[in-house]
This record gives sequence, structure tokens and C-alpha cells, in this order.
Amino acid sequence: MDNQWDERFNRDTYVYGTAPNPFIQYISEQLEGKNVLTIAEGEGRNAVYLAEQGFNVTAWDYSKIGLKKTEALAQQRGVHVKTELIDLETVEWQSEQWDVIVNVWGHVRAHAKHDLLQGVKQAVKSGGLFVTEMYSVHQLNYKTGGPPVLEMLYTPEDILHNFSDWEYIHFYYGEAERNEGSFHTGRCHVIQALLRKTK
Repeated sequence: MDNQWDERFNRDTYVYGTAPNPFIQYISEQLEGKNVLTIAEGEGRNAVYLAEQGFNVTAWDYSKIGLKKTEALAQQRGVHVKTELIDLETVEWQSEQWDVIVNVWGHVRAHAKHDLLQGVKQAVKSGGLFVTEMYSVHQLNYKTGGPPVLEMLYTPEDILHNFSDWEYIHFYYGEAERNEGSFHTGRCHVIQALLRKTK
């Protein structure tokens, strides 16, 4: 296998399920524009769901196997998702490219966290949206999913400081119930945000 994610995804079942993340499902009616990028997309459940809502979706992930499963799920559901093999810790972001960027559980190592958030800021079009649900630093106490490394988890300040000049449509910091396959099971502690880039 090329990496730990190929190893995790290399099975017949979808390890995080095929249903979209509940927050993405809840917030999807508020999304605007046409071109959506989902990052750290895994096996494609959120990308395929958004394609079913009529968006042109591109899915980035670091796992070739995850991307193949994304394509298979899209074909099964009768939609198209463009897939690209991308390492979020080294990617070069293009300016003003996407109407919406979605990041669900897209945790990176500490040295890359700031660059990831700044890359998102750069790549969203003026007036566009950033949607995210990530585990907070308190998730270590819950042990129901996510990386077991404090530096890879998020504080509210990570979002509030990096996006201080954006419009906050939705922001939540607290507990949620997540049962997404075999690796996200039960009560957890999350940060959710729906943010608009000011024009």
C-alpha cells in the first residue's frame, strides 16, 4: 500500500459509510454557486451527495483507493465526481477557483494546519463559501474517532483567527453524535462552520 489511507480503504465495504456527513446534509441547502471542492474526501460519500444535489464536484484525497471508491459510488448513484490525488500538506492552491470548499475530518499535521486554512481562503471565490466539520482538541477525551494527536485537532481560535475577515453564517463548538461507519462511532466534540468570503 502507498499509505495508511490506502490500507484503511482497501476493503469491499465503505469504512465511513456511504451516507453524507449529517452537518453537510443539514447545511447543503444553504450552499450557492456551482463548482464545489471536497478535500480529504476519503471514499466519496460527501462528494457524491453534493453531486446528487446538482453541484459540479471535484474530490481531493491522498488515497488512490479512496478515489476509486468515490468514482464507483458516483457511478452507482448516477452522478459524476471528478477525482484528483492530492496531498493537502504540499498542494499549491490556486486563487479564486471554487464557489464552495468542503472539509470534513480533513486533519493534517501541525506544521501544515495554518497553510491548509490559508489555502482555502485563497482558493474560494469572492462571495464563496467554506464548510467544515472537524474534531476539536477535546475529542481526545471521547475516543470516538479522529486522529489521536492533539496537534492535529482544532481549537475555535484556529478558525476564528484565520477567517476573522469572513462572514460567519454558522459556527458551532461542542458535542455531536456521529455514527459514520466503523471509525466514527458515538458522541464526539466538533467544530462546525459555514463561512462566506467577503467580496
